[in-house]
Amino acid sequence: MNPGSSVRYVSGLVALVTALVTLLGGGLMMVGALERGGYGTSSVDRALTVLAAGGGFLAIGISLLIWEVSVRHNIRH
Repeated sequence: MNPGSSVRYVSGLVALVTALVTLLGGGLMMVGALERGGYGTSSVDRALTVLAAGGGFLAIGISLLIWEVSVRHNIRH
């Protein structure tokens, strides 16, 4: 096993935690926006932006952790 990078591992975990918090917040924003005004309002646009950011953090976190695990276990394709 290779030692890998603890910075990459911690960064991946931080990105995943950030994604979970952001997605939860975006979901709550979306529920509130749909209850107040429905589709096509600026609050829905904001909620979608927050959800998209959460998805980006999720993708970055997962890819960093996959990269780290593949380096640690010397997996090459």
